[in-house]
Amino acid sequence: GLVVVFHDVTEQRRAEQALRDRDRALTAANDELTGQKAGLAEANRELQSFSYSVSHDLRAPLRTIDAYVRIVEEDHGPNLNDEVRRCLAIISKAAGQAGELIDDLLEFSRLGRIGMDFRPTNMTDIAREAAQELSLTQGREDLDLRIGDLPSSHGDWRLLKLVWTNLLSNAFKFTRGRTAAHIEVGWLPDDRQPDACVYYVKDNGVGFDMRYVHKLFGVFQRLHLKDEFEGTGVGLAIVQRIVQRHGGRVWAEGKIDGGATFFFSLRKASR
Repeated sequence: GLVVVFHDVTEQRRAEQALRDRDRALTAANDELTGQKAGLAEANRELQSFSYSVSHDLRAPLRTIDAYVRIVEEDHGPNLNDEVRRCLAIISKAAGQAGELIDDLLEFSRLGRIGMDFRPTNMTDIAREAAQELSLTQGREDLDLRIGDLPSSHGDWRLLKLVWTNLLSNAFKFTRGRTAAHIEVGWLPDDRQPDACVYYVKDNGVGFDMRYVHKLFGVFQRLHLKDEFEGTGVGLAIVQRIVQRHGGRVWAEGKIDGGATFFFSLRKASR
């Protein structure tokens, strides 16, 4: 006898063709990503080279300007009238501000390139160290600064210290002139993320208008005049970039002449 069996392999062929198409698509996508990665690496090297080149090229004339201002002041000081001295002081101050801006921009661009060393980090020690360094340089004897016991965080201590330094520096700056200046550093539970906590720096300084809160963390964004408060408008942008690289978020609340509070959320260190 003879038995003939028929199998419909149409679906099997379709599935095999679909797998081959998917493999070809994945291979093409992988090749494209590899090319993009190589292109980004090259662009990153060029940007780094450009940053340092610009830094050197800009610093040289600034040093020259500052040097000649000092020469004029030292050699011709007795012969200079008050108006000339005032103009020289403006030139020297502008050169110094430009130098600070260059430093801040280089720091901001560097943050996207450096590797991160994640480990349990004692946030209380870092905040107190940053505050002590600022106190030594600014000599604020009128300041009531309180730093609570903060939970440890999981992060890069070098970058997190930069966060505390920038936030505390802001608080020091905008409480200047207060008859009773207060700065409080503390923490809160994070309602959005159970394994994280919210750190904050609160001051009773000049504050800001909440209508413009969206501008706070942008590069070169300032809510106060340079004549009132110094700065380059990069510090809070640096804070935001560091916190975001740690997978956290940063925000602020304030009131005109009613102080400001800056918050940032980070994962707590695992025990």
